[in-house]
Amino acid sequence: MKLLKLFLVVFLQIYSTSATPSVLIVGAGPAGIAAATRLLSNGHTNVRLLEAENRVGGRVDSVFFGEAYVDLGAESCHGTKDNAVYELVKDFDVLRHTETPTKIYHSSRRTIDEEFSQELVEIIASIYSPDGHRDEVEGKSVGQYCMDKFNSTIFERYQERPEKLEVAKSSTELFHHIVLGFEGAFSWFEPSAKNDYTECDGDLELNWNGFGYKTVLEALTRKFPNPSDQLPFDQTVLLNKEVVKVLWNESSSQNSVMVICSDHSSFTADHLIWTPSIGVLKERHQKIFVPRLPKEKREAIKEIGFGAVMKVAMYFKRRWWTPETNFTGFHFIWSDHDANLLRKEFPEGPLKEGRSWLTELFSVVPAPNNPHVLVAWLTGDMIPEIESMANDTMIQGLEFALKKFLGHEYNITKPDAIIRTYWHTNAHFRGSYSFQTVQARKNKITAEVELAVPLLNKDGRPIVQFAGEASHPYFYSTVHGAIETGYREADRLINLYK
Repeated sequence: MKLLKLFLVVFLQIYSTSATPSVLIVGAGPAGIAAATRLLSNGHTNVRLLEAENRVGGRVDSVFFGEAYVDLGAESCHGTKDNAVYELVKDFDVLRHTETPTKIYHSSRRTIDEEFSQELVEIIASIYSPDGHRDEVEGKSVGQYCMDKFNSTIFERYQERPEKLEVAKSSTELFHHIVLGFEGAFSWFEPSAKNDYTECDGDLELNWNGFGYKTVLEALTRKFPNPSDQLPFDQTVLLNKEVVKVLWNESSSQNSVMVICSDHSSFTADHLIWTPSIGVLKERHQKIFVPRLPKEKREAIKEIGFGAVMKVAMYFKRRWWTPETNFTGFHFIWSDHDANLLRKEFPEGPLKEGRSWLTELFSVVPAPNNPHVLVAWLTGDMIPEIESMANDTMIQGLEFALKKFLGHEYNITKPDAIIRTYWHTNAHFRGSYSFQTVQARKNKITAEVELAVPLLNKDGRPIVQFAGEASHPYFYSTVHGAIETGYREADRLINLYK
């Protein structure tokens, strides 16, 4: 009888250890939070999140500014069908449709009437849209495709109206910047024209009505809408824990991985779910992973595209722009002449190949439900240099540009305060969101799919798993894609230990 009891005790100890594995999650962004909450919801309590920043959220960064939250990172819920973000918040009336700018202003202050502005915006949208036959062009960059299609379209439409044709040609660079805003690249010759990205059905431009994208993270942890129902998520997170080493052993039959942080603290677990951005992997995977990652994984990391966009939220005590409720913002076109003059008219700030940083400014839009805040969008290959600028230079430059484009219609004032993004400069991100390159599509499986393949020990158990938007096969670059990958890796473990 005593031997039977002893056997049962030992058996239950072994079973308990295997049934409740220890899981380390690196990165408390949408993917990491999704993985943690999925595990916690399924009875896996031995979970620890290590976050390098002093906050959770990753590339979701909602900051109270003006009279509501402004999203410095992700800001739109893209679609309503099969969208993990929408499913989490659809019953709480927090999302609103976003009207995008249709009014274009020229640096020369020549009048571009509303109808012509609308035409140009619609041409751009129709060409760049997935319905614009991009899927027919394999091996070509989105820039090559868009330029060819745009030039032929505007020539055919405006060849008998030379003034409109001239403005339309000038708007090629606006088209470039709009594409970069969606792709997250530094040049539109980097992303592939044909890609695996899939749009969800429904409204693709839903904003958070001033509540901020953080709302979906609160829904994941169940802090929203009822804080009394929240999961024990906060107890699992350690902030300011930058991981510098991941020691894993594919030749071992043991499921164990050790993580070492920059503050010399270390953690050991049965499984690791890695969720930081592809930018971090591109820069440091050789130093972080011991032994080094397999060749296929290293090549996937290299082939996935990653750049950065920049947003600057501007607060004005006195609202100088159109007071109507249907105000959607402004698009800007720089003429070659005015772009060249910028070096003399506003010499402050970085230059690249003779171009001023202000030529990367292409759009200013209202912040949702925040009546005294406008958000400036900048894209292009000067973003790393622009992020390093002083705030005073940024404010002066934005005031100059607004007066340049709008001063004949509005009494422009200097922004009273700004907040801005540093996604590329921040070593914990090194960019905004991923895109699919031509090279990433050349193998039997795409680089995004390869990135998602876990590292296994010799018994075939996952030791290191990869999540994050760049590891989603067709929702890459999105928060709903990131959340799905977090679920995917959590479910891998849940199913393993059932």
